[in-house]
Amino acid sequence: MDNTKVREFLRSKNWLDIDNDSRYINVMHPYAVLLSEEEGQISLRGNTGSDNGQNVEEIFSFHSLKELQIWFEDNIGE
Repeated sequence: MDNTKVREFLRSKNWLDIDNDSRYINVMHPYAVLLSEEEGQISLRGNTGSDNGQNVEEIFSFHSLKELQIWFEDNIGE
C-alpha cells in the first residue's frame, strides 16, 4: 500500500498528523486514523484522551486506500 497517497487523502479531508507519528485526527470527528507502515494496514480507532487513539480499541481496519475512501463517503459524507 502506498502510504503517501493515504496521507495525501487524509490531509485533503483536514485530518492532521500533529505528532508526525502516523496518527491522524480531525477535531470535528471522534476518530483517529493510524497508519501501520510495517503491516500495511490503516486502523480507525476512537480518539479519546490525549493519546490520539494509540491505546483505544480498533473500530475498523482497512487494507487499501479505496476501502478507506469508501468508508469516508459512507460514514462521514466526505
